[in-house]
Amino acid sequence: MIKIGWRFPPLSGGTRQGYTNNDIEVFKGQELIDNLAREICQNSLDAHLENEDAPVRVVFELRKVHRQDYDVFSQYAKCLKGCRGYWEDDMDAKLEKFVVNAENTLLEEDIPILVASDYNTKGLSGSHSRKKSSSWEALTGSDGISVKSDEASAGSYGIGKNAPFACSSLSMVFYNTLAEDGESAFIGVARLATLLDDDDEPTQRVGRYQVNDNENRIWNPIYPEDENTFRDSFLRTESGTDVIIVGFSQSSHWLPNVMKAVLKNFFVAISENKLIVELKDGLEHVVINADSISQMFSDLEDDAEMVSASQLYKAFTTPSVKKTFEVFEPDDVEVYIKADASYRRTIANFRATGMLVGTYYRRIFQHYAAVVVIRGQKLGELLKDTEPPRHNRWDHKQIEASDRERRKDAKHAIETIEAYVLSLLKSQFEVVTEKTVDAAGVGEYIPDDLDGMGGQSEGDDILKVKIKIGKIRTNKTPQGTTTQVAVQEEGTEEPGEVRNHTRHPNQTPTPKPKPLVPVDPNPDDPDPKPGATPGKGLKTVITPNLTAQRAFPISSSQGLYKIVIKPAEDYNNMFVECFVVGEDGRSDPLEMETFTHDGKSVRVSGGKAGPVQVKADTPAVFFATFQRKEKMKLSLHLMELVKK
Repeated sequence: MIKIGWRFPPLSGGTRQGYTNNDIEVFKGQELIDNLAREICQNSLDAHLENEDAPVRVVFELRKVHRQDYDVFSQYAKCLKGCRGYWEDDMDAKLEKFVVNAENTLLEEDIPILVASDYNTKGLSGSHSRKKSSSWEALTGSDGISVKSDEASAGSYGIGKNAPFACSSLSMVFYNTLAEDGESAFIGVARLATLLDDDDEPTQRVGRYQVNDNENRIWNPIYPEDENTFRDSFLRTESGTDVIIVGFSQSSHWLPNVMKAVLKNFFVAISENKLIVELKDGLEHVVINADSISQMFSDLEDDAEMVSASQLYKAFTTPSVKKTFEVFEPDDVEVYIKADASYRRTIANFRATGMLVGTYYRRIFQHYAAVVVIRGQKLGELLKDTEPPRHNRWDHKQIEASDRERRKDAKHAIETIEAYVLSLLKSQFEVVTEKTVDAAGVGEYIPDDLDGMGGQSEGDDILKVKIKIGKIRTNKTPQGTTTQVAVQEEGTEEPGEVRNHTRHPNQTPTPKPKPLVPVDPNPDDPDPKPGATPGKGLKTVITPNLTAQRAFPISSSQGLYKIVIKPAEDYNNMFVECFVVGEDGRSDPLEMETFTHDGKSVRVSGGKAGPVQVKADTPAVFFATFQRKEKMKLSLHLMELVKK
């Protein structure tokens, strides 16, 4: 008798199987939705129709189906009962929890289903031929087997195909396809545990909802000529594939969560018009494409989860620096870099298809975001083999040790890319350290946020004289609040008259201010006197309003200092001048050798560096080297030049 329904193959004396499945567990956890979006979209990108200019389109839609309208649910309830019957009191906690949740889902009148459908794609080949090497069999009929259409493809349907099961309270996923050759098929897959079938015989844990001809030992997917009401809910007219997650467990806030996952992992593909993603939930419809992505990132700029992704997106779309270089072939790697004091020093690696592989960090003085995109086919093929099941990093050890040459090439490629990116970052953004010992990483231990500015700590340099920290005095000024700490060297006994000792001079009285010298306003004077003359004037100078400021040495022996300010307003034409403050409170101007802001050299003239642009309430970081090579207490003089 031919019947459409669930079939779990008999165990036939084989090893009983529990619910725990490491291939599914690896995708669970905090990044569940992130993993789901990555797996769905990457497989769709890799299945793009050849000679088709239109981008791949992936549509995520949340639906609800009435449980009593389809026998797929009543049959599955019997499977859960058979699972309890087999394990009885020996059911472990994980299986017990799953069965209880599944039973509760099947008590609901409406079952939530997330459908992920792709378009402008090839669909799954081999649903009729059932060839072991076909994409249909790799996705629906095998475990631990990976099939790929080409070496660079990630749509191999290996371990990644388990990500949708991690999002189902029933551990149930259906696949519906219309291949480019016109073949169509529909099948359901459930990953449960050994259970008792209708004949009270133990089964394997993986079952399929299909056309079962047990008498002739023929088991096929549901084809167009077969009658099935559940399949009829997902009819396709365009080539592509539907991944149908039944009992979708992440219904709460799924749409914004999937949107964030898509933005983080595919902004390169979307920006280059390779991918369009649509999200549908009732009347809500969101389209993520090349036209809308910029506004979406802007709307999420205050979302802590999206900060790094937003910075990387800006680096890719509006880079300060863009470079290409060669690993195996000319221009097979592109690098995009953008510097900003608020950036987190993140480097992101992307495939040629535009999917994020992973991120890492390199510590230099400058804050930055960098995007690396692999463009060469040969390099892409090699690096694909270095990715673990979650496709979240490059690791040459993922290649079998027996394949020594390929493993060696992969290690060389990864090290070459990372070394080039680091050298590019240093050459672009560490101008101030050209004459110093490489101090990359020191800046990471010096805070750039200005909360609690003015705090003091005792150093650990054993060559320094002992210091006593005196009382802390706080002064309020129109420019903000400054904190001073009284510092005294530990006293020593010395013979002789101390009053006029060079180390303890008598206090010099403060000189009285001299009257201003009149200025000769005669413009024809061949030897005019210095000073200001009456006139209309072309520029106005104002003193910038700061909420905080801080300056400290990076390498005092080489005159390298880091300066951080937090302006209260935007300033577009600001100049910076530095003074050294002596023990008597007097200040002397310092000659600057170099000055940088946002990784770029700033002109230094007459002891002033500028102009620079700073934004309100945003810490601005400067690096300066001075002719004077010693540890100094700095005082900043800032001015904003306002053009009339």
